[in-house]
Amino acid sequence: MLSYMRFFLGPLLFTAVTLLMYLGGVWLWLPGVALITGVSVLDQIFPFDVKESRYRYAWITNLALYLSTPAALVLFFTLFWVAGSGTQDIFGVGAFITAHTGIDVVAARNATPWYHVTLMFVPLVIIATGVGGLAGHELTHRTWNPFELWLGRITMALNWGVAFPIEHVYGHHAYVGTQKDPATAARGDSVYQHLPKAMHRTVINAWEIESTRLARHGKSFWSPSNVILRMALVSAATTGFAFWAAGWTGVAFHLIVCVSTKVALEVLNYVEHYGMVRVPSQPVQPRHSWNCNHMVSGVITYNLTRHSHHHANANTPFQDLRAHSEQPHMPGGFITAYLTALVPPLWRRAITPKLLEWDKTQADRSEFALLREANIKSGWDELKQSVANTTQDQTVIPQGGLGY
Repeated sequence: MLSYMRFFLGPLLFTAVTLLMYLGGVWLWLPGVALITGVSVLDQIFPFDVKESRYRYAWITNLALYLSTPAALVLFFTLFWVAGSGTQDIFGVGAFITAHTGIDVVAARNATPWYHVTLMFVPLVIIATGVGGLAGHELTHRTWNPFELWLGRITMALNWGVAFPIEHVYGHHAYVGTQKDPATAARGDSVYQHLPKAMHRTVINAWEIESTRLARHGKSFWSPSNVILRMALVSAATTGFAFWAAGWTGVAFHLIVCVSTKVALEVLNYVEHYGMVRVPSQPVQPRHSWNCNHMVSGVITYNLTRHSHHHANANTPFQDLRAHSEQPHMPGGFITAYLTALVPPLWRRAITPKLLEWDKTQADRSEFALLREANIKSGWDELKQSVANTTQDQTVIPQGGLGY
């Protein structure tokens, strides 16, 4: 039973951190920072999780996944409550807490210095990504189940994630490792160089994918059948609620979290696919994604850390993903790699040995020409040591090259 219960840890911890925000002051950010730091440290302490359990009762793991939607609703409601001032108290929640705990949370909120509110957004972005983005990501892959697909899209729409569910499922998974994929960062690109290109191309790809689907059914892009527009209505309604709850401050808080969460998801993509190459005509294999079998990260991300299997077969439910311990591993744990990527010199130092190892032990000879071009374009002298640079073959770079 413990193997089932561990997947409930993520939404429960994220909700607990969210509820502590009602206390104001350092409670706006300290629990979130402690949680993120704790996960990073525990990932280094616990051994790799390579156990592949059989889950006979999928409804239990699905329930853990479904809990992320109410967890996301609690988070955004709390965010809008914190954005309030004076006597603002959405639905009397503050009065209810005061009546049952004796803590005047409205007064605590109003007395909280601005810098605590500013610091709040740092851990909140990771938490919003966890309860909204990661669960939504898993559910939007379940295209065979209308309810789960709808729930995933709704969850992601709470933070204006209207393009990602379309592009990710129908674009990214088909194009990963190639020039068409907005999520695959080129070797040598820092996360800050990659983000603008990824965010722009994600929107363009989603627009093209949905337009093509609608045209196939003889419908206009502006048809009510447009999934992007329907999700945008949910997003707009959430922003509208923020305005009703806390005025323009509520709107600003919502949009800050929405933009930051989008950035956070792209940073995740950055570390999961950095520097990978694939010949477009060849099938996606487990080796075309960085894997991570750190136990704690896997528990709170619904096994998103087992990314190699996820890309080899995107229809596999999260609880059934295999460890693929023989596949290339990202440097450090999931959150450790994420935080390292934010400091380009540290990321270069951490990822370069991994790239050289991938070229030597994972790359197919048909990919060597692509690797040579990628290594040259990177401008990183260290990558000149790559086996792809020192091995002569007759492979021809596909027309258009890498196209990053």
